[in-house]
Amino acid sequence: MRLGRAQALLELALCTPLVVLLALGTVATVQVADARAGLEAATQAAASAAARAPDVATAVAAAQEGFSSVVVGYPLRSTKLSVSVGSFERAGHVTASSSAVVDLGWAAFLLLPSHMTLRSQVVLPLELWRTHRTSS
Repeated sequence: MRLGRAQALLELALCTPLVVLLALGTVATVQVADARAGLEAATQAAASAAARAPDVATAVAAAQEGFSSVVVGYPLRSTKLSVSVGSFERAGHVTASSSAVVDLGWAAFLLLPSHMTLRSQVVLPLELWRTHRTSS
């Protein structure tokens, strides 16, 4: 009976580190996936807001506002947004590109990098029903 208990304790001692590493790796993966989803949602919101704007200046401001309002709810830092609206004509497109950093410093002992840089890009056509005018 004592031999069985000792064997179980030894198996537990050998398996626990592996289970802990797998659990922490899963947590890190989920954190990166959540951050990526947040960055993509924020970039989509920025492009959508810019595509509905009546002029270039309003498009850029609306894109920045839409991006900022979405990205605040996610574990991202050093966020950057770049909006390109081209000539802002009816057949044009708006392109929103963004980048952000996810901090994984807590998972460094898992041999993961301390941070990851994520990038996202969304291209949307300008809304045709709006009257678009270029800013002077």
